[in-house]
Amino acid sequence: MINGDIKKINLSISSFEQMIEGGYLYIDKTRLIENFLNSASSVQLVARQRRLGKSLNMDMLRCFLTDSDDHKHLFKGLYIENSPAWNKVNSAPVFHFDFKELDANTYKDAIYDTVCDYIDQYCSDVKLSRQATRYLKEDNPNDARGLRHLTESVFKATGKHSYILIDEYDKLLMDYYKTDRYEEIREFETTFLSAGMKGNPYLAKAMLTGVMRVSHESILSGLNNIKIFDVFSDSIYFDDYGLIEQEVAELAKLVSFDFDQNEARAWYNGVRVNSKPIYNTYSFMSFIDSKVYECFWGKSGAMDIITSLLNDERKLELAKMLNGERVIVPISSRMSLQRLSSETGDEAFYSFLVQAGYLSLEESINDKRSAILAIPNKELMIVWKDFVLTSIYENSKAVRTLFDNSHDIALFASDVEYFLTDRLSYYDLMVLKNEDARKVYERVYHTFVLGILSAYDDVCHQRPLSNRESGNGRYDILVQRSEANFIFEFKACLEGEDLSKFAGKALQQIDTKRYGADLIDRKTLVKIGIAIYGKQCKVKCA
Repeated sequence: MINGDIKKINLSISSFEQMIEGGYLYIDKTRLIENFLNSASSVQLVARQRRLGKSLNMDMLRCFLTDSDDHKHLFKGLYIENSPAWNKVNSAPVFHFDFKELDANTYKDAIYDTVCDYIDQYCSDVKLSRQATRYLKEDNPNDARGLRHLTESVFKATGKHSYILIDEYDKLLMDYYKTDRYEEIREFETTFLSAGMKGNPYLAKAMLTGVMRVSHESILSGLNNIKIFDVFSDSIYFDDYGLIEQEVAELAKLVSFDFDQNEARAWYNGVRVNSKPIYNTYSFMSFIDSKVYECFWGKSGAMDIITSLLNDERKLELAKMLNGERVIVPISSRMSLQRLSSETGDEAFYSFLVQAGYLSLEESINDKRSAILAIPNKELMIVWKDFVLTSIYENSKAVRTLFDNSHDIALFASDVEYFLTDRLSYYDLMVLKNEDARKVYERVYHTFVLGILSAYDDVCHQRPLSNRESGNGRYDILVQRSEANFIFEFKACLEGEDLSKFAGKALQQIDTKRYGADLIDRKTLVKIGIAIYGKQCKVKCA
């Protein structure tokens, strides 16, 4: 259900009250309240990528449940007004904590001040327990049992069980996971959550939101009553975060311009929650507002983390995905920040990319120990290309491309050799027992060049074409540009073989197999034959 004015799109606020009273466009997500209250789990974690409306939903839940204000008018005409859950409206103490803005130097004070303010609000005329009194009077922010003191004190004052809402619980952990402050933060947050939520008789329910399911370091494993709703397994809150096809179809009828829903789907849909694709709320609503297909999601601090975690093998897998391929990689639904930075942490690395929304989990295999991953849409393809060009090469004043000297065949061949020579590690080119060495070398170089070519925004097509039928065979790589078409063919050499001779054979194969004969345009066809042996290469062009 769509509420508010289609012409008033405000993507900067996370206040439900401001959203409704301001008459801004709002997609009704109040069924989340019913899902939350009906779930048997007393402590729930909803993990989703950025920009899917987590903070707005959390504030909506607060407005509905809190007994400190009358917010019934905000829900007029929305789904929840006619739900059996309506009898819970404005009925209980609700304690909301936002961890988004916390930092390592002040987080304890900020949490302590919030707890104390809530205790003052509800318990000014009530004698507190000795522990709660000490907590308040001794000004002790290092005491991580604040949630327990709070819920116990409020229950004694009101006779009501409390709801606890914690937004972006993992933000502080992610910001400092590679610093010497991480262990201190982890220990405090673990105690804070466990004391307030594990076996707490004064707790009604609790919800945490975040991007990651950080569970290996005991932050969540200490909560034996927690239920996880993440991109791997959530079948309850699927409709409540992001946009679904039905909502996009409703919006299409209301906007003042026609747009192709298939094209909108190709741009902003595709990130999957339990195998079901959703639209990025922020990106799609930005498109509705601007009427232009663009990359709205953009970069975040997560990209800085990715840069520090890349190795040659991971770069090759990303290069394949930039070419539109789906890759099979190890993955785990349980996230470990400590393992994320280790050399053996491929499961954590790919889990991070999926949970953060940069890759889509297309299918789980091998008893969910591996997964088929892909870049899900055009917007994220641009994000990845921009990442390759700016983050990996962030120290370069200008990014040099293979095609800078494409007008001069000799210089072009020299540039290709420059890009390829010594860029790969000996370990990238290892030949296993019974493997064909030529095939290994050709595959690695082929993938490496695809990664380079896929990073160019000025390529006419979305990506270079690889291993496509043409003429009387299949070329290795085709790139179509405004000035010419380019076909790359690779030949691997063994020790002692003449690289120049094999580069000539690769060049000849393009002619004899008639690669590119089926191209419709009549532009110049530049043929590139590349011979490789280990980390050496020879390039010939015609």
